[in-house]
Amino acid sequence: MNKQYIPPDKYRQPIRDYIGRTLRDDDTEVVDFVPKSHIRIWYNTQQEGYEVHHHNAAEIVFCIENLYTVTAENTSFNLNSGDILFIPPDMLHSIKGGAGVRFIYLIDLTPLQSFMDYGIIEATIMRPLHLSEKTSPILYHRIKAYLEEINDTYFKTRNMWELNIFSDLMRMYAEIGRFNFSRMEDTKEDETSMIYYEKFANLLKYIDSHLDEELSLEWAADKTGFSKYYFLRLFKEHTGMTYYDHLTHKRIQAAQRLLSGNESITNIAIKTGFNNLTSFSRSFKKLTGLSPSQYRSRKETLDHHGMSKQIIPLPAT
Repeated sequence: MNKQYIPPDKYRQPIRDYIGRTLRDDDTEVVDFVPKSHIRIWYNTQQEGYEVHHHNAAEIVFCIENLYTVTAENTSFNLNSGDILFIPPDMLHSIKGGAGVRFIYLIDLTPLQSFMDYGIIEATIMRPLHLSEKTSPILYHRIKAYLEEINDTYFKTRNMWELNIFSDLMRMYAEIGRFNFSRMEDTKEDETSMIYYEKFANLLKYIDSHLDEELSLEWAADKTGFSKYYFLRLFKEHTGMTYYDHLTHKRIQAAQRLLSGNESITNIAIKTGFNNLTSFSRSFKKLTGLSPSQYRSRKETLDHHGMSKQIIPLPAT
Protein backbone atom coordinates (compact mmCIF):
# COMPACT_ATOMS: atom_id res chain seq x y z
CA MET A 1 0.00 0.00 0.00
CA ASN A 2 1.19 3.51 -0.73
CA LYS A 3 2.87 5.06 2.31
CA GLN A 4 0.61 8.10 2.14
CA TYR A 5 -2.20 5.97 3.62
CA ILE A 6 -0.23 4.87 6.67
CA PRO A 7 -1.13 7.08 9.64
CA PRO A 8 1.28 8.14 12.37
CA ASP A 9 1.67 5.53 15.08
CA LYS A 10 -0.47 7.45 17.54
CA TYR A 11 -3.40 7.48 15.07
CA ARG A 12 -3.32 3.86 13.92
CA GLN A 13 -6.49 1.86 14.43
CA PRO A 14 -6.53 0.54 18.00
CA ILE A 15 -8.43 -2.57 16.84
CA ARG A 16 -6.31 -4.58 14.40
CA ASP A 17 -8.99 -6.37 12.37
CA TYR A 18 -10.05 -3.41 10.22
CA ILE A 19 -9.50 -3.93 6.46
CA GLY A 20 -11.30 -1.02 4.80
CA ARG A 21 -14.61 0.22 3.44
CA THR A 22 -17.30 -2.15 2.21
CA LEU A 23 -19.67 -0.71 -0.38
CA ARG A 24 -22.68 -2.69 -1.65
CA ASP A 25 -23.96 -2.51 -5.23
CA ASP A 26 -26.65 -0.02 -4.16
CA ASP A 27 -23.95 2.33 -2.79
CA THR A 28 -24.87 1.56 0.80
CA GLU A 29 -21.73 1.51 2.90
CA VAL A 30 -21.67 -1.29 5.45
CA VAL A 31 -19.96 0.51 8.30
CA ASP A 32 -17.25 -1.49 9.98
CA PHE A 33 -17.57 -0.29 13.55
CA VAL A 34 -15.09 -1.43 16.14
CA PRO A 35 -16.40 -4.92 17.04
CA LYS A 36 -19.21 -4.87 19.60
CA SER A 37 -19.27 -1.06 19.54
CA HIS A 38 -21.08 1.80 17.78
CA ILE A 39 -18.05 3.79 16.64
CA ARG A 40 -15.26 3.88 14.09
CA ILE A 41 -12.82 6.80 13.75
CA TRP A 42 -9.89 7.13 11.43
CA TYR A 43 -7.10 9.48 10.55
CA ASN A 44 -7.50 9.98 6.82
CA THR A 45 -4.92 11.21 4.31
CA GLN A 46 -6.36 9.66 1.13
CA GLN A 47 -6.08 11.74 -2.01
CA GLU A 48 -8.78 9.71 -3.79
CA GLY A 49 -12.37 10.71 -3.16
CA TYR A 50 -15.45 8.76 -2.19
CA GLU A 51 -18.19 8.66 -4.79
CA VAL A 52 -21.84 9.05 -3.82
CA HIS A 53 -22.80 6.71 -0.99
CA HIS A 54 -24.84 6.57 2.20
CA HIS A 55 -24.91 4.68 5.48
CA ASN A 56 -27.06 4.50 8.58
CA ALA A 57 -24.32 6.03 10.72
CA ALA A 58 -23.90 9.72 11.38
CA GLU A 59 -20.67 11.05 9.92
CA ILE A 60 -18.48 13.86 11.22
CA VAL A 61 -15.58 15.24 9.20
CA PHE A 62 -12.95 17.24 11.11
CA CYS A 63 -10.58 18.83 8.60
CA ILE A 64 -7.02 19.24 9.95
CA GLU A 65 -4.94 20.28 6.93
CA ASN A 66 -5.84 21.67 3.50
CA LEU A 67 -9.18 21.93 1.74
CA TYR A 68 -11.66 19.05 1.73
CA THR A 69 -14.87 19.24 -0.33
CA VAL A 70 -17.94 17.27 0.73
CA THR A 71 -21.22 17.26 -1.20
CA ALA A 72 -24.33 16.42 0.84
CA GLU A 73 -28.00 17.13 0.17
CA ASN A 74 -27.03 18.65 -3.19
CA THR A 75 -24.82 21.25 -1.48
CA SER A 76 -21.02 21.41 -1.62
CA PHE A 77 -19.15 22.30 1.56
CA ASN A 78 -15.56 23.46 1.19
CA LEU A 79 -13.92 22.57 4.47
CA ASN A 80 -10.88 24.60 5.34
CA SER A 81 -8.32 23.62 7.95
CA GLY A 82 -10.12 23.28 11.30
CA ASP A 83 -13.66 23.13 9.89
CA ILE A 84 -16.16 20.52 11.10
CA LEU A 85 -19.07 19.03 9.14
CA PHE A 86 -21.91 16.89 10.55
CA ILE A 87 -23.68 14.65 8.00
CA PRO A 88 -26.95 13.04 9.18
CA PRO A 89 -27.51 9.27 8.87
CA ASP A 90 -28.81 7.93 5.52
CA MET A 91 -27.96 11.10 3.60
CA LEU A 92 -26.38 10.65 0.18
CA HIS A 93 -22.99 12.34 0.12
CA SER A 94 -19.71 12.30 -1.74
CA ILE A 95 -16.19 13.48 -1.00
CA LYS A 96 -13.76 15.08 -3.39
CA GLY A 97 -10.26 13.95 -2.55
CA GLY A 98 -7.05 15.87 -2.32
CA ALA A 99 -3.88 16.07 -0.30
CA GLY A 100 -4.52 16.79 3.34
CA VAL A 101 -5.41 15.37 6.73
CA ARG A 102 -8.81 14.92 8.34
CA PHE A 103 -10.46 12.79 11.00
CA ILE A 104 -13.60 10.94 9.93
CA TYR A 105 -16.05 9.68 12.55
CA LEU A 106 -18.82 7.17 11.86
CA ILE A 107 -21.23 6.85 14.77
CA ASP A 108 -24.30 4.71 15.32
CA LEU A 109 -26.62 7.09 17.17
CA THR A 110 -29.07 4.35 18.20
CA PRO A 111 -27.99 4.53 21.89
CA LEU A 112 -29.11 8.19 21.97
CA GLN A 113 -32.50 7.67 20.36
CA SER A 114 -34.24 6.55 23.55
CA PHE A 115 -33.77 9.99 25.11
CA MET A 116 -36.54 12.53 24.70
CA ASP A 117 -33.95 15.28 24.23
CA TYR A 118 -32.46 13.52 21.21
CA GLY A 119 -35.66 13.89 19.19
CA ILE A 120 -35.62 17.65 19.40
CA ILE A 121 -31.87 17.91 18.86
CA GLU A 122 -32.13 15.64 15.82
CA ALA A 123 -34.66 18.04 14.34
CA THR A 124 -31.98 20.75 14.29
CA ILE A 125 -29.34 18.56 12.59
CA MET A 126 -31.41 16.87 9.88
CA ARG A 127 -29.44 18.90 7.38
CA PRO A 128 -25.63 19.04 7.16
CA LEU A 129 -24.14 21.27 9.86
CA HIS A 130 -20.96 23.14 8.93
CA LEU A 131 -19.05 24.71 11.82
CA SER A 132 -16.07 27.01 11.56
CA GLU A 133 -14.25 29.36 13.87
CA LYS A 134 -15.37 32.30 11.76
CA THR A 135 -19.11 31.59 11.55
CA SER A 136 -19.84 30.14 15.02
CA PRO A 137 -16.79 30.72 17.22
CA ILE A 138 -18.27 29.80 20.62
CA LEU A 139 -20.02 26.61 19.51
CA TYR A 140 -17.12 25.71 17.23
CA HIS A 141 -14.50 25.76 20.00
CA ARG A 142 -16.70 23.67 22.29
CA ILE A 143 -17.34 21.02 19.63
CA LYS A 144 -13.67 21.01 18.60
CA ALA A 145 -12.64 20.36 22.21
CA TYR A 146 -15.04 17.40 22.44
CA LEU A 147 -13.73 15.90 19.20
CA GLU A 148 -10.14 16.24 20.38
CA GLU A 149 -11.04 14.50 23.64
CA ILE A 150 -12.82 11.75 21.69
CA ASN A 151 -9.72 11.26 19.51
CA ASP A 152 -7.53 10.98 22.60
CA THR A 153 -9.81 8.37 24.15
CA TYR A 154 -10.24 6.33 20.96
CA PHE A 155 -6.66 6.10 19.79
CA LYS A 156 -5.26 5.40 23.26
CA THR A 157 -7.88 2.66 23.84
CA ARG A 158 -8.50 3.65 27.41
CA ASN A 159 -10.60 1.44 29.64
CA MET A 160 -14.34 2.12 29.20
CA TRP A 161 -13.41 3.91 26.00
CA GLU A 162 -16.83 3.63 24.34
CA LEU A 163 -18.72 4.90 27.39
CA ASN A 164 -16.31 7.81 27.66
CA ILE A 165 -16.75 8.66 23.99
CA PHE A 166 -20.55 8.49 24.19
CA SER A 167 -20.42 10.70 27.26
CA ASP A 168 -18.58 13.29 25.15
CA LEU A 169 -20.96 12.75 22.23
CA MET A 170 -24.01 13.38 24.40
CA ARG A 171 -22.48 16.59 25.73
CA MET A 172 -21.50 17.60 22.22
CA TYR A 173 -25.00 17.15 20.80
CA ALA A 174 -26.46 18.86 23.85
CA GLU A 175 -24.22 21.87 23.11
CA ILE A 176 -25.62 21.99 19.57
CA GLY A 177 -29.16 21.82 20.94
CA ARG A 178 -28.57 24.55 23.52
CA PHE A 179 -26.96 26.75 20.90
CA ASN A 180 -29.98 26.45 18.61
CA PHE A 181 -32.38 27.32 21.42
CA SER A 182 -30.32 30.13 22.98
CA ARG A 183 -31.75 32.99 20.90
CA MET A 184 -35.32 31.93 21.58
CA GLU A 185 -34.77 31.36 25.32
CA ASP A 186 -33.36 34.85 25.74
CA THR A 187 -36.85 36.23 25.06
CA LYS A 188 -38.80 33.94 27.41
CA GLU A 189 -38.98 33.20 31.12
CA ASP A 190 -37.26 29.98 32.16
CA GLU A 191 -40.52 28.27 33.08
CA THR A 192 -42.17 29.17 29.77
CA SER A 193 -39.13 28.05 27.83
CA MET A 194 -39.19 24.64 29.54
CA ILE A 195 -42.89 24.19 28.87
CA TYR A 196 -42.40 24.96 25.19
CA TYR A 197 -39.42 22.64 25.02
CA GLU A 198 -41.37 19.73 26.48
CA LYS A 199 -44.32 20.33 24.16
CA PHE A 200 -42.14 20.19 21.07
CA ALA A 201 -40.03 17.28 22.34
CA ASN A 202 -43.20 15.22 22.87
CA LEU A 203 -44.54 16.23 19.47
CA LEU A 204 -41.35 15.25 17.64
CA LYS A 205 -41.16 11.93 19.47
CA TYR A 206 -44.73 11.15 18.42
CA ILE A 207 -44.05 12.09 14.79
CA ASP A 208 -41.06 9.73 14.62
CA SER A 209 -43.20 6.69 15.38
CA HIS A 210 -46.37 7.72 13.46
CA LEU A 211 -45.07 8.84 10.07
CA ASP A 212 -47.80 6.88 8.29
CA GLU A 213 -50.50 9.10 9.81
CA GLU A 214 -51.77 12.36 8.32
CA LEU A 215 -50.01 14.64 10.84
CA SER A 216 -51.50 17.85 9.48
CA LEU A 217 -50.43 21.30 10.56
CA GLU A 218 -53.78 21.77 12.30
CA TRP A 219 -53.30 18.51 14.21
CA ALA A 220 -49.78 19.48 15.32
CA ALA A 221 -50.86 22.94 16.50
CA ASP A 222 -53.74 21.40 18.44
CA LYS A 223 -51.48 18.77 20.03
CA THR A 224 -49.15 21.45 21.37
CA GLY A 225 -51.98 23.78 22.38
CA PHE A 226 -51.00 26.71 20.16
CA SER A 227 -52.78 28.56 17.41
CA LYS A 228 -51.69 27.47 13.94
CA TYR A 229 -49.77 30.65 13.20
CA TYR A 230 -48.05 30.82 16.59
CA PHE A 231 -47.15 27.14 16.25
CA LEU A 232 -45.54 27.75 12.85
CA ARG A 233 -43.32 30.47 14.28
CA LEU A 234 -42.37 28.48 17.39
CA PHE A 235 -41.64 25.31 15.42
CA LYS A 236 -39.17 27.08 13.18
CA GLU A 237 -37.53 28.71 16.20
CA HIS A 238 -37.09 25.30 17.83
CA THR A 239 -35.92 23.34 14.79
CA GLY A 240 -34.72 25.81 12.17
CA MET A 241 -37.18 24.30 9.68
CA THR A 242 -40.83 24.73 8.84
CA TYR A 243 -43.19 22.06 10.12
CA TYR A 244 -43.84 20.55 6.70
CA ASP A 245 -40.14 20.64 5.75
CA HIS A 246 -39.32 18.74 8.93
CA LEU A 247 -42.08 16.21 8.32
CA THR A 248 -40.95 15.65 4.73
CA HIS A 249 -37.33 15.17 5.80
CA LYS A 250 -38.34 12.57 8.41
CA ARG A 251 -40.51 10.71 5.92
CA ILE A 252 -37.81 10.64 3.26
CA GLN A 253 -35.25 9.43 5.80
CA ALA A 254 -37.59 6.58 6.73
CA ALA A 255 -38.16 5.81 3.05
CA GLN A 256 -34.41 5.66 2.41
CA ARG A 257 -34.05 2.97 5.06
CA LEU A 258 -37.00 0.99 3.68
CA LEU A 259 -35.65 1.19 0.13
CA SER A 260 -32.72 -0.94 1.20
CA GLY A 261 -35.19 -3.84 1.38
CA ASN A 262 -37.44 -5.47 -1.18
CA GLU A 263 -40.76 -3.83 -0.35
CA SER A 264 -42.53 -2.15 -3.26
CA ILE A 265 -42.05 1.58 -3.70
CA THR A 266 -45.82 2.09 -3.55
CA ASN A 267 -46.01 0.39 -0.13
CA ILE A 268 -43.05 2.42 1.09
CA ALA A 269 -44.82 5.63 0.04
CA ILE A 270 -47.91 4.60 2.02
CA LYS A 271 -45.88 3.54 5.07
CA THR A 272 -44.12 6.89 5.18
CA GLY A 273 -47.29 8.95 4.99
CA PHE A 274 -47.45 10.08 1.36
CA ASN A 275 -50.88 10.30 -0.22
CA ASN A 276 -49.74 9.08 -3.62
CA LEU A 277 -46.71 7.82 -5.51
CA THR A 278 -46.31 11.04 -7.49
CA SER A 279 -46.05 13.16 -4.35
CA PHE A 280 -43.61 10.68 -2.82
CA SER A 281 -41.37 10.58 -5.90
CA ARG A 282 -41.33 14.36 -6.26
CA SER A 283 -40.41 14.92 -2.60
CA PHE A 284 -37.82 12.14 -2.63
CA LYS A 285 -36.05 13.51 -5.69
CA LYS A 286 -36.10 17.05 -4.34
CA LEU A 287 -34.18 15.99 -1.22
CA THR A 288 -31.89 13.29 -2.60
CA GLY A 289 -31.45 14.22 -6.24
CA LEU A 290 -32.69 10.76 -7.25
CA SER A 291 -36.03 9.11 -7.82
CA PRO A 292 -36.89 6.29 -5.37
CA SER A 293 -36.21 3.68 -8.05
CA GLN A 294 -32.84 5.27 -8.89
CA TYR A 295 -31.95 5.39 -5.23
CA ARG A 296 -32.75 1.70 -4.90
CA SER A 297 -31.01 0.47 -8.02
CA ARG A 298 -28.22 3.06 -8.25
CA LYS A 299 -27.66 2.07 -11.89
CA GLU A 300 -26.58 5.59 -12.75
CA THR A 301 -22.86 6.19 -12.39
CA LEU A 302 -23.21 9.77 -11.11
CA ASP A 303 -19.93 10.62 -12.82
CA HIS A 304 -20.83 14.32 -12.69
CA HIS A 305 -19.49 14.39 -9.13
CA GLY A 306 -16.01 13.69 -10.49
CA MET A 307 -15.34 11.07 -7.81
CA SER A 308 -12.85 8.25 -8.05
CA LYS A 309 -14.62 4.93 -8.45
CA GLN A 310 -11.83 3.10 -6.69
CA ILE A 311 -12.43 2.26 -3.05
CA ILE A 312 -9.12 2.38 -1.26
CA PRO A 313 -8.86 0.22 1.87
CA LEU A 314 -7.46 1.98 4.89
CA PRO A 315 -4.70 0.25 6.83
CA ALA A 316 -5.60 -1.77 9.88
CA THR A 317 -2.39 -0.93 11.64
